[in-house]
Amino acid sequence: MLIQETNNTVVWLRPHQVVAKVGVHAGSEERIVREHEVASALVVAGAPIAPPISDAPPLRDVESDFVVTLWNRVDHDPNAESTGDVVGRSLGQLHEALLEINVDVPSFREGLRRTQAALADDGRTVSLAIPDRHLLRSVFTDLLAKLDGFSFVEQGLHGEPHVGNYLVTTSGLRWIDFEDACRGPLEWDLAFLPADAVATFENVDSSLLELLTTLNSARVATWCLIQARFPKMRAHGEYHLEQVRERWKP
Repeated sequence: MLIQETNNTVVWLRPHQVVAKVGVHAGSEERIVREHEVASALVVAGAPIAPPISDAPPLRDVESDFVVTLWNRVDHDPNAESTGDVVGRSLGQLHEALLEINVDVPSFREGLRRTQAALADDGRTVSLAIPDRHLLRSVFTDLLAKLDGFSFVEQGLHGEPHVGNYLVTTSGLRWIDFEDACRGPLEWDLAFLPADAVATFENVDSSLLELLTTLNSARVATWCLIQARFPKMRAHGEYHLEQVRERWKP
């Protein structure tokens, strides 16, 4: 059963409680292998995550040459809701576990550089209207320059802790999708959260958070609109593009 088809192909191997993630795009192999390594270490650290199959390392399919990782399927209640403080506390627990693991992850800046490179490629951004393309390029140039004026301590981060990357279960929240696990300021992860979840964290630099929230919306808008052939991605992209228009003050 197909679960998702965007950055990777994700399939539920019914009737087994196993989910397979298949790296079908250029560059995805390294990221899903690293994701598996991060998640495996987080299991040992007791983090609240949906774990990979313990005795199944990443494997390469002989016929397709795609790399596949296998995960325990965790039931998600689509009607359940979690308050911001629950999400914030759970992410805090995840951050504590990330401090304990010894897995090399890239800086959060790497994902920003990758996005800026994609934006610079007219061939990749053909689905973006020209004015929107120019807007996003200007936002990246401006905000990355301003980011260099901030000082901050880097820590292990989920990298994309939005509402689509956790499951609400009978045992509490379980985080998924660690492809973008990285090192960076706390405020990078907080840029994905609603205000009531952010409120559970102490010593937050509000100016840095504001900048990163806008920069993150520009990043999400870029990748979602590059994949605008998927209606859901187009809707996400247009939402974040509007957020950029409202928030960016050049």
